[in-house]
Amino acid sequence: MSSLSLHHGDHDIHGDSLSLHPVRDFVADWLEATPAAIMMRPVGAFLADWVKATPLAILYRTLQR
Repeated sequence: MSSLSLHHGDHDIHGDSLSLHPVRDFVADWLEATPAAIMMRPVGAFLADWVKATPLAILYRTLQR
Protein backbone atom coordinates (compact mmCIF):
# COMPACT_ATOMS: atom_id res chain seq x y z
CA MET A 1 0.00 0.00 0.00
CA SER A 2 1.38 3.38 -0.91
CA SER A 3 0.38 6.79 0.25
CA LEU A 4 1.11 10.25 -0.97
CA SER A 5 1.76 12.95 1.54
CA LEU A 6 2.48 16.44 0.33
CA HIS A 7 4.18 18.95 2.54
CA HIS A 8 3.61 22.62 2.19
CA GLY A 9 6.91 24.41 1.92
CA ASP A 10 7.16 28.13 2.31
CA HIS A 11 4.55 29.06 -0.29
CA ASP A 12 3.52 32.23 1.52
CA ILE A 13 1.29 30.24 3.87
CA HIS A 14 1.05 31.68 7.35
CA GLY A 15 -0.59 30.04 10.32
CA ASP A 16 -2.81 26.99 10.24
CA SER A 17 -5.40 28.49 7.93
CA LEU A 18 -6.29 26.72 4.73
CA SER A 19 -4.65 27.95 1.59
CA LEU A 20 -6.70 30.05 -0.78
CA HIS A 21 -4.88 28.55 -3.76
CA PRO A 22 -4.92 24.74 -3.42
CA VAL A 23 -4.13 24.17 -7.11
CA ARG A 24 -1.07 26.42 -6.96
CA ASP A 25 0.10 24.69 -3.78
CA PHE A 26 -0.39 21.25 -5.35
CA VAL A 27 1.57 22.24 -8.47
CA ALA A 28 4.36 23.75 -6.36
CA ASP A 29 4.60 20.61 -4.21
CA TRP A 30 4.53 18.37 -7.28
CA LEU A 31 7.27 20.35 -9.01
CA GLU A 32 9.46 20.23 -5.90
CA ALA A 33 9.14 16.44 -5.87
CA THR A 34 10.08 15.85 -9.51
CA PRO A 35 13.58 14.95 -10.65
CA ALA A 36 13.49 17.99 -12.93
CA ALA A 37 13.32 20.26 -9.88
CA ILE A 38 16.50 18.67 -8.57
CA MET A 39 18.28 19.54 -11.81
CA MET A 40 16.88 23.07 -12.17
CA ARG A 41 19.27 24.73 -9.70
CA PRO A 42 22.57 23.38 -11.14
CA VAL A 43 21.42 23.85 -14.72
CA GLY A 44 20.27 27.39 -13.94
CA ALA A 45 23.61 28.19 -12.29
CA PHE A 46 25.47 26.77 -15.29
CA LEU A 47 23.41 28.82 -17.73
CA ALA A 48 23.86 32.00 -15.68
CA ASP A 49 27.64 31.48 -15.60
CA TRP A 50 27.65 30.69 -19.31
CA VAL A 51 25.76 33.88 -20.17
CA LYS A 52 28.15 35.94 -18.00
CA ALA A 53 31.10 34.44 -19.92
CA THR A 54 29.82 35.29 -23.40
CA PRO A 55 31.69 38.03 -25.26
CA LEU A 56 28.58 40.19 -25.45
CA ALA A 57 28.08 40.09 -21.66
CA ILE A 58 31.76 40.86 -21.06
CA LEU A 59 31.57 43.80 -23.47
CA TYR A 60 28.38 45.08 -21.80
CA ARG A 61 29.97 44.94 -18.33
CA THR A 62 33.07 46.70 -19.64
CA LEU A 63 31.02 49.49 -21.18
CA GLN A 64 29.07 49.99 -17.96
CA ARG A 65 32.23 50.78 -16.00
